[in-house]
Amino acid sequence: MMKIKDILKEIEGFAPLGLAMSWDNVGLLVGDGAREVSRVLTCLDVDESAVDKAIEMGAELIVSHHPLIFRAINRITDPLLLKLIEHRIAVISLHTNLDVAPGGVNHVLAYTLGLRVIEHLSGETGDSWHRFSLTVPVEHLEPVRKAIFASGAGLIGLYDSCSQSHRVKGTFRALEGSDPFIKSEGMASVDEYELEFMVDGSRLGATIEAIKSAHPYETPAFYHYPVSNANPAYGLGLVCANDAGLSLSQLQKLCYDKLRNPAPRLYLLGKEAGYVPERIAICGGSGGSMISAAGRKAELFISGDFSYHQILESGLPLIDAGHFFTEYPVVPYLAERMQGMGLKAVALEMEEHKGYKM
Repeated sequence: MMKIKDILKEIEGFAPLGLAMSWDNVGLLVGDGAREVSRVLTCLDVDESAVDKAIEMGAELIVSHHPLIFRAINRITDPLLLKLIEHRIAVISLHTNLDVAPGGVNHVLAYTLGLRVIEHLSGETGDSWHRFSLTVPVEHLEPVRKAIFASGAGLIGLYDSCSQSHRVKGTFRALEGSDPFIKSEGMASVDEYELEFMVDGSRLGATIEAIKSAHPYETPAFYHYPVSNANPAYGLGLVCANDAGLSLSQLQKLCYDKLRNPAPRLYLLGKEAGYVPERIAICGGSGGSMISAAGRKAELFISGDFSYHQILESGLPLIDAGHFFTEYPVVPYLAERMQGMGLKAVALEMEEHKGYKM
């Protein structure tokens, strides 16, 4: 058994909710965070099939990719919501935060297709990135740094525990009512380190709390400010290497075989079916808005939901592998994540989703 609020804490470790776009709705959408659960169903959409499956298996929690609730509601009359409430089934949705997270929707898609990841297609996320600086007495540098990294700070791209430190001379004068760590009358001078690192905006609160707990000073001195560049650890879509040297027609068949899409559509856009792209852009779900970025970084774009005009204006070959089929691989992945927490988790089968039959 595990409390839902503790499951959410674990989720923060691989798909922080703060990464979601501002228009999105993620996290616990139905249910009580204090409730303990043991059985979980993972799915793309919380539809009738998913809810009926959850009831059948005795699941107390559904973890979906697409949010059950997108906009504010002022009355609860929807039969699906009422059924969830009646059977006390909670719902957690992980949408754009799972799209941009490392190991999320797009990384699972790349793994499923056997493509090697080179970089993100776009650095777009719903989070901010901050430069953080604080001073620490020399002998306390490592304990404080360890606490900071444990809070999730110091992540840059594929590297964690990133920081810089240099020696400084600090001064202070204790005022009446203070309780300084270093006792001194009048002006005091202290050998310190200035410790600097990067931290995501969604983790700022946890990092500040970690500093307050680990730092010996009554009032630690620190500051932080947002930067304009994005954390390379996160991003929407991926650019991958075509190490196998597959042609456009072979890549179309790859989507048929690996994604189980019965009819992936290949748009040649002036290329031959035997053309071999070196770099392939991918984006699970609806990738039409990413076509321009794909054209700058790759020679082929695999995604879903391309419109007629987007195809005409793309300028590079496209494979429309379907919104549903490019996202479904993350469903078993989420079940594995839940199983790793000691929960009995089951992924809703592809054929059981309403989206499969559309």
